Amino acid sequence: MKAEIKHYSIMLLLIVSTAIALSYVRGIPYIYTLIGFSVWALLGHLVTIDDDMKGGWSNPDGSEPFPWLELLVKVAIFVGLCAIAALCTSVRNFGTHGQ
Repeated sequence: MKAEIKHYSIMLLLIVSTAIALSYVRGIPYIYTLIGFSVWALLGHLVTIDDDMKGGWSNPDGSEPFPWLELLVKVAIFVGLCAIAALCTSVRNFGTHGQ
């Protein structure tokens, strides 16, 4: 449990620091960095989807169920971030410090 918290804390720190850096250096709003990371996670899941299937590389004996919930959460986060970016003008401009 403690290792998971450390792992997720490092990932969150990486995302936040990347968003801040891109904002100050290139003037990219925070929402677009978050969308980029969500696309990266979603595409990574889709590219390796066959590995999670029964008989796949990470599930050779078929004992692990397919991670539908993880995939659904990643899709929901991506769709939610895109909806926020499309519907909220103020969010689209938040974090444009570099310009």
